[in-house]
Amino acid sequence: MAKLRFVLLLVALCSIALPQVKVLLYDFEPRGVELGFVKTNTQLLRDALNGTYKFIVVDPRPGTSCYGVVAAAESARVYGADNALVGNIMSIGGQQIMTYQLVDASSGALVLQDRVTLPDVQELPVVAERVASSLAEKKPYAETVEPEKMTSAEVGPRFKHPRQPYASLFLTAGYQFHPAESGRDSMVENYSFSPNLFNLNMAVSFETQQMLTMLQMGLMRGRQGEADINFDLLSHYVLGKSDFAPIMGGGIGVTRFSWRDTTKPDNKAHDDGMSVSAGVGFLALRTYYFRLMTTAYGKWTFTNQWGAVPSVRVAFGVTTPTLGPDATVRMGPGCVGAVIGGFFITGLVIALAS
Repeated sequence: MAKLRFVLLLVALCSIALPQVKVLLYDFEPRGVELGFVKTNTQLLRDALNGTYKFIVVDPRPGTSCYGVVAAAESARVYGADNALVGNIMSIGGQQIMTYQLVDASSGALVLQDRVTLPDVQELPVVAERVASSLAEKKPYAETVEPEKMTSAEVGPRFKHPRQPYASLFLTAGYQFHPAESGRDSMVENYSFSPNLFNLNMAVSFETQQMLTMLQMGLMRGRQGEADINFDLLSHYVLGKSDFAPIMGGGIGVTRFSWRDTTKPDNKAHDDGMSVSAGVGFLALRTYYFRLMTTAYGKWTFTNQWGAVPSVRVAFGVTTPTLGPDATVRMGPGCVGAVIGGFFITGLVIALAS
């Protein structure tokens, strides 16, 4: 057994080590910028490339430089590297633009070429990490954006500030499907319940890179006079860091059923129930002013009259920028918590008193 564990560990280590490639990295060419600024960017990029565990950075002899593609390929072969990375940083109109080129040592062909406008000095490590991701994944720099890895240059009229926790107002609409024969018709003889209810929800959400929490109040309407209210606390795990990511989670809540009962003088009847739900969904456009979300939940409501009532709820939603990151920063975590707590109490009172 000990030998088997050793073999498995050796195989795992080899699987990690095999994909690594050697890349020769020269200091970038300065064009109208200080040499120290260029060396700082090159060192940050060197650290970021090593941090991906997909590259082994090979340093040239001190004092040497190389800026051309053909010469870089020849130098990489001399140093025994698989690739060479060269580029330049130029100053144009008060902005610094970095151009980088990844060259294949054996063929001399360009593997990847791109450029990026450098942000403020404190954000240079973020740029270095994203350039390293660009090289490792062989995709343009612009496609490496993640909600918590955006620079100030990218925070324009299209974007919010996803590097901060994102508080927002979610509006969703969909349907809640009940089984046609849930057992309730047989227990309440004069009760007529529609199997499908249109569901309109409003929720305060709080989102980080990997979590999405929602306090949701929903109004349901059926074809036969049902007027139900549900209130749920939902928590989701976000399975990804990009603009488009699947989510999964669930939560607890309370549901207030209302229907027409011909045996009562006022023709109204109610029943309350605690509920649990679990489901999956999809979160899109995480770096924009709004979020899009599609979800599907399985839900069980434990009522007094009918026991556990199963249902399936599907919804499509969108956020508003009303409680965007700026509001989160200004208000602070305590104020955000107070808002969420107030919403929870208000919804619970409405659900139970309606």
